[in-house]
Amino acid sequence: MVNNQVPQSQLIKNILEFLNTAIFVIDFHDRIVLANKKASHMFRASREELETCQMPDLFVVEDREVLAANILKIVRGKDEFEGEIMFQRPDGTTFLGFLSASAWPWNNGMGIVLTIHDMTKLKNLENEAKKSEHMAFLGRMLDDISHQIRNPVLAIGGFARRLAKMDVPRPDYIRIILEETAYLELILNTLTDFLKMARPRLRLISVRELFEKVKPDLQRTAGEHGARIVFSFPAFMEDDKALADPDAFAQAIEMVVINACEAYENSDGEKVIDVWLEKPEDERWACAFCIRDQSLGIRPNLLPIVFSPFFTTKTGHKGMGLTFAKRIQEEQIGDLAIESEMGQGTTVRLFLHKDRRSSLRTQKIP
Repeated sequence: MVNNQVPQSQLIKNILEFLNTAIFVIDFHDRIVLANKKASHMFRASREELETCQMPDLFVVEDREVLAANILKIVRGKDEFEGEIMFQRPDGTTFLGFLSASAWPWNNGMGIVLTIHDMTKLKNLENEAKKSEHMAFLGRMLDDISHQIRNPVLAIGGFARRLAKMDVPRPDYIRIILEETAYLELILNTLTDFLKMARPRLRLISVRELFEKVKPDLQRTAGEHGARIVFSFPAFMEDDKALADPDAFAQAIEMVVINACEAYENSDGEKVIDVWLEKPEDERWACAFCIRDQSLGIRPNLLPIVFSPFFTTKTGHKGMGLTFAKRIQEEQIGDLAIESEMGQGTTVRLFLHKDRRSSLRTQKIP
């Protein structure tokens, strides 16, 4: 008895039921005789279904005959086992888990207790870290390559400019060399700016404050491109907040507006850019800044590659605006999405994240 009220066996059963880890009890015939609530949740199966299985049935098919048998042998030899295992649910889906197995005497035999922690989230974080390290390596490599290319390009451009001042048989050749060299220099400068882009410093900011911050620069940018910009802010979002680096976000949205203005290239009609705020259905996002032009739109086959570096359909442009904007948004744990229909124009949405802190940290319980 414990506290003269709750039987010890019942107390242990209650503890097992509420532990936030999957627990299985295996008898000396390798059958699962107990699975707690967390085990049922982790394996997406009822406890009754799990308690009709053998211990090896928890493993992926290719590990049942050898790995599961070896673990059973190790543990029944009065040793313990700990390690990462790939598990398989009854519905066929798999996940990586951390298994701890220990033996205990039971009914003249040796029972086994398994505890399993789902490592999916941890592995996803590890993969993201590796991806970031890989991107950092690529960035350093591209930076080195751009430095190696810059000097020859500058030399070619310098000599071509000298030749342009002389009486040469084919001056048009020199002109082409100068134009292409200038374009290469522009690409190198853009690449350098992209690689040296500072990481955003996120803070919680009023979306109204952010909206008002970017308006003057967007109006100026649209005016420089001969376009008229129309702003709209919904009253019900006056008190909303989002995570953002205001300066970095201002850069991103300006690049999108420039792209929208350039979409009217060779158009004789009025150039109108609409900018408004909306609340996305996806609850991850606090808001979306939307930019819409009424140009001819983007061909469907080009939509998948609009964020590719240097992609452009406009002559004389370097095609990095949307790439920069997408990079800034991702650095802000936000996103950028684009929709376009031929003859109907293009809409770009810049999503900003909600406060990531839980309400337990930000709101007192009444």
